[in-house]
Amino acid sequence: MESMTSAPVKIVLELPGQPGDAPSVASWIHEALATASRTGALQGSSVLTEGGRYFVLLRFSTQGDHDRWRASPEVVELMKRGEAFVGREPPIARTGLETWFALPGTQSAAGAPPKWKMAVVTFSALVPQIVGLALILPKSFHFVVNIAITTAITVSMLTWVVMRR
Repeated sequence: MESMTSAPVKIVLELPGQPGDAPSVASWIHEALATASRTGALQGSSVLTEGGRYFVLLRFSTQGDHDRWRASPEVVELMKRGEAFVGREPPIARTGLETWFALPGTQSAAGAPPKWKMAVVTFSALVPQIVGLALILPKSFHFVVNIAITTAITVSMLTWVVMRR
């Protein structure tokens, strides 16, 4: 079983934007991403918007890396300055595909779905695409090219079409 201290940790910061706040929110987000990048433990980040709200997703290597970042004086001061933007609830830690299923603050179950359900949904979404692409793509493609094309199409479909539903 995977140790929680060694598993990557995803943090979701919700910023309920108000009309006219966009430049201030954008500046704050830029600073938050810069501070996280300087840690060396940031594995990735994304910024999503939905109906005027912003969601900043940060992925740290481990819970300890996240905790060190969060406790740093620079971040404590940043969060204090961002109180007008950052939601009242603490950031939500995520460790798997559950961020595909619901955004914070939207109607959803209290916790993340069980990992086996996420695996079943992902498997069910992948298999038809892979089989379909295997039938459509020319057999003359080199094996690596075939895999690259299949992966690119499947990931794109999962990200922008299938998993959104």
